[in-house]
Amino acid sequence: MKTNSLSFCALALVATVAQFVQAQLIRPNSATATSTFSGSYVIANAINGSGMPANFTTADAHATYSTNNHWTTANGQTIGQSATFNFTTPQTIGAFHLWAHRSNGIASNPYYVATRFDLVFRDSTGTVLSTVTNIPGTPGVAIAQTKFFDQVLNVSSIQYIVRETANNNSSPYTGLAEVAFQACIPCSPSVPEARNVCPGGTATFSVTPNGTGPVAYQWKRNGVDIPLAGPGSNATANQPTLVINGAGPSDVATYTCLLTNPCGSVPSAGATLSVCPADFNCDAGIDLFDYLDFVAALSGEEPTADFNADTVIDFFDYLDFVAAFSGNC
Repeated sequence: MKTNSLSFCALALVATVAQFVQAQLIRPNSATATSTFSGSYVIANAINGSGMPANFTTADAHATYSTNNHWTTANGQTIGQSATFNFTTPQTIGAFHLWAHRSNGIASNPYYVATRFDLVFRDSTGTVLSTVTNIPGTPGVAIAQTKFFDQVLNVSSIQYIVRETANNNSSPYTGLAEVAFQACIPCSPSVPEARNVCPGGTATFSVTPNGTGPVAYQWKRNGVDIPLAGPGSNATANQPTLVINGAGPSDVATYTCLLTNPCGSVPSAGATLSVCPADFNCDAGIDLFDYLDFVAALSGEEPTADFNADTVIDFFDYLDFVAAFSGNC
């Protein structure tokens, strides 16, 4: 059994990924629940498209609260209650889409949406294959909320367990309006931020995958793979965050990351690294203190005063520093 964290699983789909979702939805064949409000609010209503337009997608809004188009637990039964969705044929699952309840004034308590829940994946024998915990849910969202996790194979059932509801868990009941699953959603990486550091400083570039896991990472410098060993290597070149220590002129470049998940590979946008020699004291700012610190180093003939790296500390170092300082970098 494996347990997945939600470090990247709670983000919304961007438009390009939403297009991929169309016609990819996996519908459960049956469902059971530990608690049901009444015969009208049966768990099957969460899997049959009730309240949704024909051929609906994750971008379609579910109907507001009304009779028979959702599943609701019995009054006073919320935390720990669950619904189990079953598949006649075992499935590969890498994403969960849920349409939450939306109150239109009919509900006696509008805060009954589950704001935190778990998913437990089981095979045909009931053996737990994987568990994803502490998944956040948001009240009032009309379209599907999509949650990502590491892909799970051979899934015959998925149990949705309520862990927290809105309004400090005082909702008299909870439930779901609609659910669907998906085998895989491509990565839609966040954009890494450009960095400007002092000579010898540390720069970091990070990406968030926003897609089905597991995800492999390969950082590139000016379009060329950064190796893990050997010349020009970086031990974090295959991690979500690239860390560049002791940044110098050779590190000035555009950095991108190629993300690969079960759907395929997607490159991130590029982010530039620049090294700012005018930030003499490496405090991430260019101000009078940089000038005073440089003059002090120059007066004391400290090695750091060799600003132009010509192995001689002289007036040319001062001129080069003033030029960089005047240019703000």
